[in-house]
Amino acid sequence: MRAFESLCPWLSDAFASLEAAALGGRLGHGWLISGPRDIGKRNLVYVLAERLLNHELGQARPHAATPLDISARYTRLAEARDLHPDLHRIRAEEDKQSISVEQVREMTGALVLTPHVAGLKVVIVEKAESMTIGAANALLKSLEEPTPNTYLFLLSERPGRLEATIRSRCQRLTLKVPASEITLAWLQTADLNGRDLPPALLSRGPLAAARALEAPDSMSEYNRLYSDINALYQGKADPHVMAEAWDKGDPDLALTCLIESLQATIRQRLVSERRTPVTDSKVQLTDNSSSTIPTETLFEGLEMAENLREQLGGGINLALALKALLLGLEPLELSRVKP
Repeated sequence: MRAFESLCPWLSDAFASLEAAALGGRLGHGWLISGPRDIGKRNLVYVLAERLLNHELGQARPHAATPLDISARYTRLAEARDLHPDLHRIRAEEDKQSISVEQVREMTGALVLTPHVAGLKVVIVEKAESMTIGAANALLKSLEEPTPNTYLFLLSERPGRLEATIRSRCQRLTLKVPASEITLAWLQTADLNGRDLPPALLSRGPLAAARALEAPDSMSEYNRLYSDINALYQGKADPHVMAEAWDKGDPDLALTCLIESLQATIRQRLVSERRTPVTDSKVQLTDNSSSTIPTETLFEGLEMAENLREQLGGGINLALALKALLLGLEPLELSRVKP
């Protein structure tokens, strides 16, 4: 198993804490590793799994991965069926949206067997929040009655969607997006220039930034979201439809784009000067499209959007919260005429 021997450098502290726990006999049976999309949750746990299964903990540190390293390793991981005989990987099947109870039962059945090579077993559940209720209940039994020398790692972007009983039986590790300076420095290791990336995309972290630079088409989602926000400011978008689309898509990115737009709009209001139309993607929606929205409303929307982004994965009714947020940002004349 050599698919993930390189480690994203901003994850070195998290890896060191897990390694120290393992070396000290304190690595719990169940772990919930959470954090936003593209932060490197898979990279972290597969590097750790490699070290555990090959008995290499405490030896030479993993090499610092470059963007090209990670891209290649993720590709190989997606294609690989058997990375290690004692590594069990669960994720939704390609044509499915959720992890089924049958998948979990197959895994738990394998756990009762003697390890093939390593003397221990590692289970990685990707996007654990996508488990059905039956799958979660089946996994709960493994957390409550663990088989010897078995480690379960649950990866989640929205841990609040997991059953409370699952969360309570796992040790927690939450990964944060590194500072933009760290992202830019990492991109430069592969001669990628991220300084012209939109702030909302740069703030998503190094992996998202690298993907956008390597595949320019990925910028289309960012541009579409800004187009939606612009239409909302102009009263040309249906907040209900937008909220449903954001809920089903990438709400973290959508809220990040909205926050960036509101911050730029407020800054322009406060300097009390009007700019001519611009084409810079960082401020293109902050000139005239929101002119009928009171400044106080913009501040209220900004606070609500920031709070909502912090609560992602916390069990809130996201669709309802998004509708309330977007309805509050409609042009003043539209909000007055609605019943």
